[in-house]
Amino acid sequence: MPFVYKEVGGLGFYEVSGWDGAVGLFTTRKGGVSAPPYDTLNLGNPGAGSGDDPARVDKNRAMLADALGIEPDAMKTINQVHGTDVYTLVSSDSRRPVKGYDALITKVKGAALCILTADCVPVLIYDPVSGCAAAVHAGWAGSVGKIAGKAVEAMVQAFGARPSDMLAAIGPSIGPCCYEVDEKVIDPLRKSFSDWTGMVNPGRDGRWLLDLWETNRVALLKAGVSPVNISVMGVCTACNDDKFFSHRKSKGKAGRMMGVVMIR
Repeated sequence: MPFVYKEVGGLGFYEVSGWDGAVGLFTTRKGGVSAPPYDTLNLGNPGAGSGDDPARVDKNRAMLADALGIEPDAMKTINQVHGTDVYTLVSSDSRRPVKGYDALITKVKGAALCILTADCVPVLIYDPVSGCAAAVHAGWAGSVGKIAGKAVEAMVQAFGARPSDMLAAIGPSIGPCCYEVDEKVIDPLRKSFSDWTGMVNPGRDGRWLLDLWETNRVALLKAGVSPVNISVMGVCTACNDDKFFSHRKSKGKAGRMMGVVMIR
């Protein structure tokens, strides 16, 4: 199995196996110090989708950094805006960019690229040949905009990486069982993917059930990543809100998990 559940320092997470030279993981709710409804390992930015106590979030992040064996300032985050722009981290001293991005790429060893999710899709990419990595936040707009593929293209341009060498892991998010959308989402999906019908099933009252896992998998394939190098966890956050935060299931009162990739 490409995803292995582990607990370190009381924190629960799923690690991507077989990534020699890098660590890839997806956190759960397990561990941490946050109180309901953010219990307990809420890693979200206070005031940006999470109303948690900032001190508790800082403590949770420090605990995760300790579990990773790094300092908290080695955890690199971005201002996620549901777009398709990619940020290149060029130094371990780089500050958090003010501009909005939804993916990070780097070759900096020891820098933990972190993206926050609570139903959106976390995608981690690692190239063991060129030694670069990416962390991608893919909501419906980013997924339809092929942000995972754009991250691959950015890795090629910035680091000379080859898509055929890349390994990708698609983590827990709201699944095709629960993610019902309307024409606002389907129309841009139809325009972006000629094979869009393979990503949806009919829902209620003219709505659709969208498979964000497949949407991002296809975006990676179109960017040149080999199908055998793409692992899909296939776990729905809304169905498993006892283990993961779900924005939709909790009606907006949710903490945030992290998808993290770090080159050793």
